[in-house]
Amino acid sequence: MKKIIYLSLLLLLGGCSSIENNSLDNIQISKNNKKNFTYDSCTKFSYISQNEEEKYGKLFYEYINLDSNCSWNGMSRGFFDDLFKSTLKIKSIKTIERVEYKNYEFSTYLIDEKYYMNLIYSYSVFEDFFIIDYKGKLFDEMIKEYNINYVNKYINEPRFNSNYSNSLVRMNILNGYFSKQSESDFGN
Repeated sequence: MKKIIYLSLLLLLGGCSSIENNSLDNIQISKNNKKNFTYDSCTKFSYISQNEEEKYGKLFYEYINLDSNCSWNGMSRGFFDDLFKSTLKIKSIKTIERVEYKNYEFSTYLIDEKYYMNLIYSYSVFEDFFIIDYKGKLFDEMIKEYNINYVNKYINEPRFNSNYSNSLVRMNILNGYFSKQSESDFGN
C-alpha cells in the first residue's frame, strides 16, 4: 500500500512540476539544430547538439530526459562542469558569477584564468538542459527576460572557444552520473 501511495504522490508531483517548469519548452533552439541522440537505459529522447547560429554564434546543447525510475547520483550541473573540464583538459575553471531565476542557473566561468564562457542550465523533475554559450549573447538575452537591468560585465572580455561534444549520457556508463532506483528505495 505504501508503494502505491508513494508512486501516486510521485506522479502527482511530477505532473504538477511539468506544468510549472515548462521553461525547457520555452528555450528557443535554432531550426537548424542537428540533434545527435544519446542513449542510456535511464534516459529517453536525450541529445547533444553543436550549432553555429547567426544571432548567437557557436552554442553547445545537452538535453537529458531521465526515466521516472532513475535519479541523479549527485548534482547534475557539477557533473557537467567536471566532464567539460576533464574532456578539454582545462587547467582551471572558476565560477565568477551565478544568477538563479526559477529553475534556471546562469553561470559565467573564467577558464584557465584568461577566457570567459557562459553556461545556461535549466532543470525540472526529470529534465536537465545545458547550453554552453561561447559568445554570451543567448545568455544575455535569456537573463534579461528575468532582470531587464542585468549587465553582462564579461561579454567583451576574451571568450573561450572549443568544439566540445561530450555527453553526460554517453559517459554515464563509465562515471555513474545517474542510475535506476532499486525497489528498496521506495520502501516496503
